[in-house]
Amino acid sequence: MPGAPTYRQRIVTSGVGKRLELHVLVLQSAIAATYCALALAHVIPTPGEAWKWAVAWVATYHCFHAWYVLARRMPGRRVRAIEVATPLLDITCITAGWVTVGDPASALTGIFLYAIVSYSRRIFGIAYVALVVFVAANLAAGRLLIALTNGAPAFDANAGISLALFLAVSFVSSAIGAAWRDAERSARRLAETDPLTGIANRRVFHERIEESARHLQNRFAILMLDLDDFKRVNDDFGHLHGDDVLACVARVLTANLRDDDLLARYGGEEFIVAMPDAGEVEARAAADRLRLAVAAATPTTVSIGCAVRSPGEDPESVIRRADAMLLAAKRTGKNRIQTGEPLPRSA
Repeated sequence: MPGAPTYRQRIVTSGVGKRLELHVLVLQSAIAATYCALALAHVIPTPGEAWKWAVAWVATYHCFHAWYVLARRMPGRRVRAIEVATPLLDITCITAGWVTVGDPASALTGIFLYAIVSYSRRIFGIAYVALVVFVAANLAAGRLLIALTNGAPAFDANAGISLALFLAVSFVSSAIGAAWRDAERSARRLAETDPLTGIANRRVFHERIEESARHLQNRFAILMLDLDDFKRVNDDFGHLHGDDVLACVARVLTANLRDDDLLARYGGEEFIVAMPDAGEVEARAAADRLRLAVAAATPTTVSIGCAVRSPGEDPESVIRRADAMLLAAKRTGKNRIQTGEPLPRSA
């Protein structure tokens, strides 16, 4: 699919991320529903007839937003145009409710601060500055519209204090959001990468291969690689040298794979590769390229087992077949590639 993310670029929406999205959606929907219910019941003052349009807009937008979050954002099928427009539309809902209440000191103005704080987590740089300017423009326009409606001054001491508070909260939120994103990146890097080699770890590999396998017709090949006689390298040169060899092997493998292949350290001196849209011919050619590259760049060799997914096959089954073929390659001489059915175990 043109423009589709590669294995290395794809971000799997985690359970924690989904729960956070759901919590934010519930909170935002509850605020909108409360405003609409109070306005319809005339519990909050709504001079004139404009409140009807405001309630219609707030209700319609939040129904659409709830559908989008549940059907598109949480499953990882975001629409860029909607993502860009969402914070702006959120702000227009706040402004519409505030203006129809007709009170410049209404508690609804606090939702502007909530929006600025909450969006600092996912919006940054020029985009965040543009959002702050848009919110400030809505605050100014809202005060002006309220003043035109009730004859009160548009800008007074309270307006100045509100603006100063808004700018201070925006600045602090931007700094906190940047620190939060740095911490999140560090935590994700620690959770998803092997600290020695810098490539994906076993957990991430299984998550991404499971994601690909949700489409029953998706074809992929699995390569299982194991360094030959690696214990001898550790015994002869020490474990620190062995660690250097593992890191070197990871770099060599990365340099000889396609951009959309996924490489992971599977454990010890064992590596694994997922090759999307690859059949046995492509997998064997890639395996031979990797075998020769490792032998040329390191003091060890590598044995490789290859397996290609059949339509609808469980990914664990493909991995098990690749592992069995790796064992067969080890038993029949090492520094070689095994495809097809593994050989029977010797007595």
